[in-house]
Amino acid sequence: MTIQQLRSLVAVVTHGGFRAAARALDVSQGGLTKNISSLEEEYAVNLIERTAKGISLSAQGEAFLHFAKAILQETDRAEHWLQNLSKNLSTSVSLGVSIEPSMHFAPVVLQDFRKTLPNVMIRLTEGVALDLLAALRENRIELAVTKLPRLFDSSDLRVQRLYQAEPVIVGRAGHPCSQGASIRELIKYDWAVVGDTSYQGVESDDSTWELFDKEGAGRPRFGAVCNSILSLVSVLIDSDSLARVPRSVVEHPLVKGKLVQIPVSIPSYPYWIAVVSKESRRLSPEAQTLSAMLASYARISKAMARAE
Repeated sequence: MTIQQLRSLVAVVTHGGFRAAARALDVSQGGLTKNISSLEEEYAVNLIERTAKGISLSAQGEAFLHFAKAILQETDRAEHWLQNLSKNLSTSVSLGVSIEPSMHFAPVVLQDFRKTLPNVMIRLTEGVALDLLAALRENRIELAVTKLPRLFDSSDLRVQRLYQAEPVIVGRAGHPCSQGASIRELIKYDWAVVGDTSYQGVESDDSTWELFDKEGAGRPRFGAVCNSILSLVSVLIDSDSLARVPRSVVEHPLVKGKLVQIPVSIPSYPYWIAVVSKESRRLSPEAQTLSAMLASYARISKAMARAE
């Protein structure tokens, strides 16, 4: 199997036929046809159905097309990186972060990373864990520093656990429940979340819904679904809504004193924060450097915490 064979296959599908694909690739139609035929013969598989009405993918072709496109995407990225390297141009690393590491962990490391590699740009994406894992698998980001869902398939991912974080229930300063309440008392308030509520109860068992399910208290009403931690904080400060967030949110200097933890007698259900990347994707040298710095900072932070 060669890159040229994959490009020929994808071009035929994209342009709807051999003639148009040959023009697009600026190759002979005979050569393009031979590329695809050789690929089919090599693996004894029929990828394209040829009929009087034109061409269409076979069932095997449909399945294989996803792999072909992913390989070509990585090939183009590698070529682009080498071209930039030869021209001494700056490169970039695409990093995804979930709420907890975005508050205090990632910013410190990114500052040191920029000092180490000043010509490398960071493309930062904030999101919930399931969105970030999907982005990794689809090659939209190289690395993710994210909460690990308790139950998820990591067979195609590299996972390096960094530290554990603790979720807490929070509300505005002066909230009616700021001195403490039971889960059953909290159900009467609106709740705010970051991300899609359809993930709740699926992503992990420390989600908002799961918390109430464990207490048999029914399910709360979601008053706001926010697309960032900043919008979530704004909702909480200006209303009696509640949310379940990492403890680091309450301790952040921009939020401290405006949001308070609501004392509730329930288990904390700590979760892991990890650096995650796609197993089948070779990280760029810059991404490898960033991953190593994230792991190093986590080890140093844990050592300092034990010493205190």
